[in-house]
Amino acid sequence: SSGINAEYGGSTCKMLARRGYTHVQLSGSDVIAGEWRKECVGIVFPGGRDMPYHEKLQRTGNRVIREFVEQGGWYLGLCAGGYYGAAKIDFSDGDPDMEIKASRELAFFPGTAVGPRYPGFCYHDNSGERTAPISTPSDYSDGNMMVYFNGGCYFTPYSGSGHEVLFQYSDLVSPAVVGCVVGRGRAVLSGVHPEVTAEDLTDPSHLESVMEQLRRHAADPDKVMDSIFNFLDNT
Repeated sequence: SSGINAEYGGSTCKMLARRGYTHVQLSGSDVIAGEWRKECVGIVFPGGRDMPYHEKLQRTGNRVIREFVEQGGWYLGLCAGGYYGAAKIDFSDGDPDMEIKASRELAFFPGTAVGPRYPGFCYHDNSGERTAPISTPSDYSDGNMMVYFNGGCYFTPYSGSGHEVLFQYSDLVSPAVVGCVVGRGRAVLSGVHPEVTAEDLTDPSHLESVMEQLRRHAADPDKVMDSIFNFLDNT
């Protein structure tokens, strides 16, 4: 649980409940013990920070998760969880306080999660939050949907790697949400926050302009999540 932003964790729980999933919150030691695999169809890593995930789960925990997915489970990584599920991270290049350039063990996406996709991100406040226009690769001219964004990545694949771009940033034409077949299971990594609705963001520090955009596009997050779960459930 360490590394999870409280609001994003809450948004994720509400999103899963809306979709009929019963969920349990796991600590790092719970993940490593592996008992959850007997009853769970998938595992979700919400937004927050990638480093605590890595510090708690490197080696044993990541092996447990990877084997779970390879054997038919699914993994959903949202923002920090998206970074964490890629083979490499390139975060805040050149910033001495935030830069992370590292490999990650899950490596569901054969490539690099590069971010933040938009400038201005700050760990300590919401000054870098915004809505991001995303679209399916076949429909980027008139199919824009607006979803919450705060520090997330885009995905750069290795040459010849196998993955599916589910959504891309419409204004920057780079992958925002990718799907990967992993053995008998599947993984989706997202640089954006389609689990977040305006109602989820209760902290008064959130930017009113962002809140208004989310309210105006209130149906879009569920549309994106529909596509994500269509991919995950197709195992």
